[in-house]
Amino acid sequence: MTNKCSSLYKGLLMAVLTFTGIMGNAQTIELTPFLGYETGASITIGTVDGYTDLKIADGMNYGGAINLGVGGGRYAEFSYNHMGSELSRDGVSGNEYICDLAVDYYSFGMLQELKPEAKATPFGMFALGWVNYRPTTGDYVSENKMHVSLAGGLKIRASERVGIRLQARLLMPLYYSGAYFGVGTGGAGFSVGGGIHGVQGDFTGGLVLFLKK
Repeated sequence: MTNKCSSLYKGLLMAVLTFTGIMGNAQTIELTPFLGYETGASITIGTVDGYTDLKIADGMNYGGAINLGVGGGRYAEFSYNHMGSELSRDGVSGNEYICDLAVDYYSFGMLQELKPEAKATPFGMFALGWVNYRPTTGDYVSENKMHVSLAGGLKIRASERVGIRLQARLLMPLYYSGAYFGVGTGGAGFSVGGGIHGVQGDFTGGLVLFLKK
């Protein structure tokens, strides 16, 4: 597990360095603040009593993205997304509240426009990064997980300097066998198996500012 995490973090470091290098040579630069809605997630976990589900509530989200054009309608993108939520678990009488939870996604990706010269162009995107689950109440431990995401949407150029971006995205956190989701007190935690758990989706709209053309 340690070797896998180390490799992924090295990959992210390379992505940061690559993004920094692209910035200096970018043909276009776009800045997009956005607002939207993010779906909740359910994560099946193993405990000493068997299995139960941790549930992340859905809610409003907001964030921003910076895109660096490299030609041919292709952009390198870094984005940040925040959602304030609640964490609960299945109990005998229904959902049992655990804590308030902040969910923050940091992503590096590549976006491809399908009709770069058109006023309105569909686009697709693939990204990877990490998600931080941060309890904001109670004595709980925050947790970082790697994630991959797929997105699609429509970019509309209203003028030379302003546009609109509509996007739907699938966020897929990666877990490894024996990892902990850090919701226990006093060092306790819940183990989860390897794979993709806690998948979320978000639907956002943003104002595109063309900073360099």
